[in-house]
Amino acid sequence: MPDISMCANALCPSKNYCYRFTAKPSEFCQSYAGFSPEDNETSCSYFYPNKKCRYCDLENGLHKMGCETRKINL
Repeated sequence: MPDISMCANALCPSKNYCYRFTAKPSEFCQSYAGFSPEDNETSCSYFYPNKKCRYCDLENGLHKMGCETRKINL
């Protein structure tokens, strides 16, 4: 059970990468809020990363070989 206010904003562009949206809610008592990003932002100030990569959707620091985060910048 997450001891946080979960996000109920299904239109947020960062919902799949935010723990507030993806955590498993308590079945007995869970608080929700309608957090939303400011204009031209991809996440709000309450964004809580869930360790899922935005580019390849793998979790826990793992990445696919073609993932943007694995590319070396020279």
